[in-house]
Amino acid sequence: MSDFKSRAVMSLVELHEQEWRRFWETWDRFVAAGAPMPEARGDADYQSPNHLVGHVARASRNYLTWIGDQLGRPVKDVDLEMDSLKIAARAKEFVAEVLAAWRRHLPAVEDAELEPATYKSRWGVLFSIESMLEHAVVHPMRHRIQLERILKA
Repeated sequence: MSDFKSRAVMSLVELHEQEWRRFWETWDRFVAAGAPMPEARGDADYQSPNHLVGHVARASRNYLTWIGDQLGRPVKDVDLEMDSLKIAARAKEFVAEVLAAWRRHLPAVEDAELEPATYKSRWGVLFSIESMLEHAVVHPMRHRIQLERILKA
């Protein structure tokens, strides 16, 4: 039996882990192929493969720390590095540590904390806790799909 108080949270944590596994599979193929970066459109996270992987990894950590902040249970036991290139230098280890932190901190989240309250994200958009968890699941998925399109081209 799970130690999660919410089956919804447990499912979203599991989906986040699955999407990270899928992202890494695509990422490894992308890097090995020497494929071109997605069009930057002015976004600094697309300067290089290292900037991009650092962005995706940092975001996963930031979603967790944001949730902890909103629920009044700050997450302090994770690497708080913000520099994408420093994160990229140890991206797989960094993500493994972040995913472990998801499993340490999120089991305490109860269904009643998921909705309907909304909180302003760090980029100014209102999210419930559940919608931020869903956003976190989709983030590596979106970048994976983006890289898959490049690999198919």
